[in-house]
Amino acid sequence: MTGRSRANGEGSIFPYRNGYAAYSWVHTPDGLRKKKWVYGKTREEVHVKWTKLQQEARERPIATKVPTVGEQVVYWLDNIVKPNSAPMTYATYETYIRIYLLPQLGRIKLDRLSVRDVQTWVNKIAGECQCCAQGKGL
Repeated sequence: MTGRSRANGEGSIFPYRNGYAAYSWVHTPDGLRKKKWVYGKTREEVHVKWTKLQQEARERPIATKVPTVGEQVVYWLDNIVKPNSAPMTYATYETYIRIYLLPQLGRIKLDRLSVRDVQTWVNKIAGECQCCAQGKGL
């Protein structure tokens, strides 16, 4: 052996599209074992990210999937608001989220959500007739 092979389950670094990619096997907060990917333009950049990922994986569970705004809001409604609030509060929040928030921001991943996205959404809602936007206008 040349000494370059990795141990089983350690992961790999390889050329990918316009740069490099690497993965490492990590334990998720659910207790499952999944691949976590890192990407970069150069092999050295990916190697640094990869070693950092492996160090973090040894210390704690790592989430492999970033939830969308919609997934997180539904989780919040069902697990935080519903058991701790009055039924009408839950119903009102659910209506506002379903009508106003989810159509515009629901598909954006939480790590990609920016202040600009939220401000654009607020400006759009404030500037349009809500009955017409929902198709309830004459």
